[in-house]
Amino acid sequence: MHTQLELYQLVAPLAKLGIWERNLVTGEVHWNSIIGEILELKDGSAISLEEVLLLYRNPGEIRRVLDEAMRTGQPQSIEAELVTASGNSKHVQLHAGARLENGRCTRIYGTLRDISEIVSMRHRYEDREARFFQAFNHAPIGMALVSLQGEWLQANHSLCQLMGFTEAELLQRTFQELTHPEDLQADLIQMQQLIANNLDWYEMEKRYFHKDGHVIWALLKVSAVRDQAGKPLYFISQIKDITERKKNTETIKKQNERLLNFAHIVSHNLRSHTGNIKMLSDMVIEERDPLEKEALLGMLSQNAGNLLDTLFHLNEVVKINDTGFSNRQALNLKREIDRVLTILSASIIQAEASITLAVNPDLELLLNPAYLESILVNLISNSIRYRDAERSLQVNIAADTASDKTTLRITDNGSGIDLNLHGKKLFGMYKTFHGNDDARGMGLFLVKNQVEAMDGKVFVESVPGQGTTFTLEFTHR
Repeated sequence: MHTQLELYQLVAPLAKLGIWERNLVTGEVHWNSIIGEILELKDGSAISLEEVLLLYRNPGEIRRVLDEAMRTGQPQSIEAELVTASGNSKHVQLHAGARLENGRCTRIYGTLRDISEIVSMRHRYEDREARFFQAFNHAPIGMALVSLQGEWLQANHSLCQLMGFTEAELLQRTFQELTHPEDLQADLIQMQQLIANNLDWYEMEKRYFHKDGHVIWALLKVSAVRDQAGKPLYFISQIKDITERKKNTETIKKQNERLLNFAHIVSHNLRSHTGNIKMLSDMVIEERDPLEKEALLGMLSQNAGNLLDTLFHLNEVVKINDTGFSNRQALNLKREIDRVLTILSASIIQAEASITLAVNPDLELLLNPAYLESILVNLISNSIRYRDAERSLQVNIAADTASDKTTLRITDNGSGIDLNLHGKKLFGMYKTFHGNDDARGMGLFLVKNQVEAMDGKVFVESVPGQGTTFTLEFTHR
């Protein structure tokens, strides 16, 4: 069986551990072959301990460590750089211990280990870390290190600037606090997937709250930093401001909606105009009474003029850059209703409808003329189209004004709508409720969008077999 000393001497070369000892009483120095390999001594060459000390870049630091061990008898250690006997630079780890007898050091001993590769790896890691934080701190987009619980651990200048906080202020908060509630759940779900290692990274568009309260749209990309066992340590978040892009996207969306709106206004309004003109033309041809014919021709001429006005208003809609707000004008409400009743005169005559109007002749509203015409045409023509065949159609149009708003009501005694069945989809696109062959399902969709484009509201009350009331509310500006 090996003695402990023999076993240590066998194991030390396996660990590439140099062992040395100096007897301060006799002056003898002993070290194993690993010391010679580390110092790159030639075979058989002799070198004193003092000469070994001179191989170090800073021999004074080595002497200080050895003196401290000899003075206190406590183990000491140091990492240092030396130049071997062959002229190569190495990093070593020196451990030193001492034996004291009656307060006097009689022996000093220790180990020497070549840690050049470890130091090199450490330097490479530190260099990579320095380059990362250089890129992190000076990145043109927001970057942050975030804990697994959501605390900001570190934030770069770009992120602080984007969010309006100093780094110290930001580190007092969690990303959950600054995330828009509607976007938080989607973020948390993907974060948990990342922690569970089901995702390598994730990306999403989300909203943050700026320090002053306004909303910032950002493109967020998140990855996890893991230890050697794959356990997540923290997240690296990249946050790019896309607020302007979202605004531009929203502008394009509104422009597309406006173009679609315009196309359907053209379809509905011009169809009403041309249908009315065609009906008046037929009535002129069939009429034998000269006075009646003259009256019909007058109505035909008036409708042709109205058509030109409508085309002018539609042309103005094309020019504006939003959903109708910029093209508002002061409009006399009664005059605009009378104009629409003239547009629909042939349909009203044919349906033998009775129209009553209770609107202050001096009432003016700031509205988009093309939109108002489209709204009135749709609602009044719907009353005519969906009248009850069993009774004469009556349409009542009334307006009343409060201090901050005007309410316009259009009531008929037509066939009505089952709101329990159709109420939720009443204003949906391409929704029809009476089975008419000429129904397109766009009228009420347009009404709602055009009313809301002018900051208004629309409500409906209806009972099947009794009739319908549409209520429009416009706030005074």
